[in-house]
Amino acid sequence: MRTEKKLSIYQKELKTLEKPNSFSFYAFIFNSFYFLANGMIFWFITWFLSGLILTFIVFVFFKNLWVIPIVLLLMRILCSVIAPKLKRSYIKDFINRNENVNYNHPVLFYSISSKRLIIYSLISCGFFEFYWFYKNWKAVHKDVHDEEIKPFWQGFIFCFLFILPLMKIIGLNLKRSKTSGKNFSLLSCVYFISFLLQIVCEISPFIFQGANYLLPMLWFIYIIIWLIGLMALAAIQKRINFHNNKSNPRQIPFSKRDYHEIIVVLIGLALNMTLFIIHTPFAQNDENLVIALSSTYRMMVAYPDFCRKQGYEMTQFPKVYAQYFSPEIKTLNHHLQPYHLNMEQAWIFFQIKFKNIMEDSIMKEFMALKPAIIKMIIRQYQEEDIKGFNSQIANEFLDKEITFAVLCAETDRHAYEILDINKDYQKFLRQTVKSIE
Repeated sequence: MRTEKKLSIYQKELKTLEKPNSFSFYAFIFNSFYFLANGMIFWFITWFLSGLILTFIVFVFFKNLWVIPIVLLLMRILCSVIAPKLKRSYIKDFINRNENVNYNHPVLFYSISSKRLIIYSLISCGFFEFYWFYKNWKAVHKDVHDEEIKPFWQGFIFCFLFILPLMKIIGLNLKRSKTSGKNFSLLSCVYFISFLLQIVCEISPFIFQGANYLLPMLWFIYIIIWLIGLMALAAIQKRINFHNNKSNPRQIPFSKRDYHEIIVVLIGLALNMTLFIIHTPFAQNDENLVIALSSTYRMMVAYPDFCRKQGYEMTQFPKVYAQYFSPEIKTLNHHLQPYHLNMEQAWIFFQIKFKNIMEDSIMKEFMALKPAIIKMIIRQYQEEDIKGFNSQIANEFLDKEITFAVLCAETDRHAYEILDINKDYQKFLRQTVKSIE
């Protein structure tokens, strides 16, 4: 609702408003939402939070659930008594602040060439667009005398919530000066949807499982959407400049240099460079996380799957592996929490990614384990002190005849020993996990 319309409603409502000391039935029923319905956001938040905090304190003190409805009832009674007085005071303050508001007065919006707007936005990686909103809200605040407008908050902090209201005000003024041209509403919608989709691309890695593995595609989509929105904004700015020139021909269209604009561009560039510098180690950490997880997947899932196909059910090796590398696995699970994934969920992606090459690479790994396993088998026979046993002949025979099923069985049986002697793998996994920390 525009301030001008809200002012008219409040001026009429003040005449029929409840007396300050009267009991408000609506405030008793709706409690804090009574303030929200009347646009008293500060009192809504204050009353709502006060009720929660007071209820919690009383419950902790008395340790009895029966005190909760009593506190809520008292809060409602108090609200019904003081709400009319607060509402009257709020309406009077609103009228005093905005009694000179006039949306029929032509607004001279922020003047900047479309070309410069595009260049500044590109250099600042989009940060200049927030300054554009700030300057236009400031222009509306100045020319319309609307004290409810807060240019900094509506331009920089809560920009998304005030894009359409600003476009509506711009469209109204352009229509009055007959400079809106064709499809102004379409351009406004394109920019708003573009802004919305940019937010979706930015937050999706933090919300949707697995979105982190689609980051290159997300960034490509983000850039395309941003450029489309920027072109729409440049077209809107071109029409704003026509409107400003027609409404005030004496106004200088745009200054050649504005140090405020340069500062904003440099701030935007510095912020994005800082984010890039900060993000680079995190990107490296993500890569190391992928490597470590794919390795644990191979040992704890892919090895048993491979052995099952060879006719052997591997059961001990994954358990021993989890115990042997328990500190590293704990670290990996901890670093998966921001992604809203546990290790089993993360493995789904690696299972798909490595499906085509997994079996061949595992065969090579078992073949590399073959000499060590043969030595273990021979040592076992030697410990049994079998008469006439020749270790050289046994080694040649096993090297030719040993099957993958036997390799799987011996790997499962001597899991701890195999992991313990594999110093290269220990070093690889521990260094990879340590780099994530």
